[in-house]
Amino acid sequence: MNLRPRRTPVFDDKGRLLDHFGLLLVVTIASIVILSLINTGPRVSGNEARWESVSASVLVGITLLLALRASGLARRWQRVAEVFVILVIGSLASIALLSSLSDSFPDPSSAAPPIVVLLSVAAPLAVVRRLAQHREVTRGTLLGAISGYLLLPISFFYMFLAANRLQGDAFFGDPQPTTSFMYFSLTTVSTVGYGDLSAKTDLGRLLATSEALIGQVYLVTFVALLVGLFASARMAARSPSLAPGSAPDAS
Repeated sequence: MNLRPRRTPVFDDKGRLLDHFGLLLVVTIASIVILSLINTGPRVSGNEARWESVSASVLVGITLLLALRASGLARRWQRVAEVFVILVIGSLASIALLSSLSDSFPDPSSAAPPIVVLLSVAAPLAVVRRLAQHREVTRGTLLGAISGYLLLPISFFYMFLAANRLQGDAFFGDPQPTTSFMYFSLTTVSTVGYGDLSAKTDLGRLLATSEALIGQVYLVTFVALLVGLFASARMAARSPSLAPGSAPDAS
């Protein structure tokens, strides 16, 4: 008799949105654009700006949840993630409402809640995990690979904000809007490095160099492998005689 408790699997590779990486890519790009244009930190002024900040948080929450669903997260854990995201968004909306009613009410902190940081880190990992399960490289697989790469700057964006709050707004040496953190994350993952912004703390430098390394390793290994397999499959489909294991043409 087996008395061991049954463990609920984290992934079951089921669900209606499984492998919907095209949709994920669209909302991921939208999230990056919004986070690059809208300051979601405490230095926003005016009711309109506060609600824009809440709207940006809603879009990012949808993006992270969609990434987990498309990656085959088990339904039970999907519900857990949804509850936490709803609580975070509800808290931000409540703060925005109270701030609009009373100017003395403080704006929300620019630090991302720990659960958002955790979900933002889990999202690209879940996408990569799901793509590794694919036995055939399709267009959806390539879209998923691109989505996973674009989720990286969102993940580090939230880690940068958390590090900034932890060290007292010292990440860049002086206070910056959250749009600067998204800009810095994008230039870091792409290794552009314009030099107008740079991490001033040891933790900030560690995170920045980690993002650059992870981004390049991702491109060089995972994406390159998938693109190569996809190209080989397309060539084999167009020329069956070139497919692996096919008999050579005697003529």
